[in-house]
Formats: sequence, C-alpha cells, structure tokens
Amino acid sequence: MKRILAFLLVAMISFSAFAAVSWSWTSPYRNTYGFRYQVNGESEDGWTYVDSSVTELTDENADYGDTLYVQLSLDGKTWSESGVAEYAYPEEPAAPGNVDISTPSIVGVSGERQNRKFEFSIDLDLGSDISYRETLSVVPYTGLVFDFKNIYSPSPWFGLGLRLKGGAEYAPKDGNVLNLLEPGNLYPAGYTDLSLALSFIVADSVDLTLAFGGGLTVQNISVPALFSIDAFNFGTYALAGLSLDRYFGPAFHIGISYYAKYFFADSFENGQFVHNAGLRMGITF
Repeated sequence: MKRILAFLLVAMISFSAFAAVSWSWTSPYRNTYGFRYQVNGESEDGWTYVDSSVTELTDENADYGDTLYVQLSLDGKTWSESGVAEYAYPEEPAAPGNVDISTPSIVGVSGERQNRKFEFSIDLDLGSDISYRETLSVVPYTGLVFDFKNIYSPSPWFGLGLRLKGGAEYAPKDGNVLNLLEPGNLYPAGYTDLSLALSFIVADSVDLTLAFGGGLTVQNISVPALFSIDAFNFGTYALAGLSLDRYFGPAFHIGISYYAKYFFADSFENGQFVHNAGLRMGITF
C-alpha cells in the first residue's frame, strides 16, 4: 500500500457551561473511506470507527483538557497520523490545527469498508466526431452523459459501472462544418450508446475511466418526410475509449474524453472508423 500524504483538520467548534463540547473534522480527499477517533489516547484497541459521512463528535461530559485524536483512511487499512484538538481551559485559545499526515502506519481493521461507494454523475458533453473517407468529415455534437459508478467495486482504487450517453449530432450536407448554419445544410441526427465503464483513481482528485460498448445513430435525411421510415438512416457502432475527470471538491468535475467508434456496414471492409473527442463537465452525487 502506498504511503498517504494528506492534511487532516480537527477543530473544536463549540462548548457550553454544562461541559458539553463538539468537535468537527474534515478530509481533503474526495475518496475518504472512514475515520477513527479516540479521546485522551491512541491505544490500539481504543478507537471508534465511523464511515466518511461522520465528521463530528459531541461529548456531553467533557472535562477541560480532554483531547480528541482523529485519523483518516483511504482504504480501511492504512491510517494517517492523528489530527488533534483539545478542549482548552477558558483562558487558553482553542485554535484549529493542521497535521501533516506523511508517515502513516499499517493496521488491519475488521469490518472496515474495503470498496468504493456507489456514485451517480451527470455531465454535459460537447465535442465532434471526426472521420476520413476521401474527404475529412467533422460532425459536432451536444449531449449528456449518465454515469452509474462503482456498481461493483472490489477495491478502493477500482470500480465497475455503466455509462449511458445520448444527444444530437449536426452533420453538414456538404461536409463543411463551417457552413453548418447555412439554411438547408444540416442533417439532424441523434445518438445513444451504452458501455461498461471501468473507473480507476489515479489521484485523489482525478479519475480515469475506460469504456467498452456500442450504440445507435438515427439521421433524418428528409425533413419534409419526418414521419416516414424512409426519411431516416440508421447506424450501429461499437466503441472503446477513455475519459479523464478532474474533480474540484467532492462533486463538480471537468473532463476530456476520446472514443474510437466502428460503424458497421455490409462487411468489415465497408465499415468505418470514427474518432470522437469531447469536453465534459458535471456533478457527482
């Protein structure tokens, strides 16, 4: 297990005349899997373990001088050094402390979560399909990406999920994307695809996802005959690609993606490879 480098902030936030004190703590890691805490000590069998959603503790019977020790874990096995906050005497200021967690110890924790939690994200996706067959073709698109992350997660660093994409493409009839806005120079089209998504944490704020799947395109080639089946071209394709997402906090992220699509035809020789490059941004829940 790699050593963890992090900062854990532990702060005393309130107390009263009845000797009740509340502490809170935060982790800078988006993928924190749990905390453990202990009052007035760091004995091996004295820790209380909580998951990442628990970030505060209230002690109704605290005494002046009581000290809280909190450690974080990214995998349930490797624990940071302690962040510390003291219930100070009234004349002593209780200031938050930053603790450099650079030399964690390795401990085994029974019952601690060993996988990544399920997440759902929705992204706005902008980009282009690029292909070449006699001439260069550039087809812009706008769409949405729905990620169902960590449906199965065998380790803290890897998760298996599903990715659903859909949207609209804007294909110029003359092949020149610069003339896309000219009246009558547009084949409206739609696309949708589903893929198996393998997500890896390459840094705490960066996810790398590999996707493999297939999809369908529908292009309207005759707008006046919109409700006639002859007015549509249908296409199917297989895809493989990757995306890289940079998180800014626990939810908002911006990413880039690249996919290789193979559009099926009568034979493999008549099929066509299309390169897809996009920019995405969205929210993870």
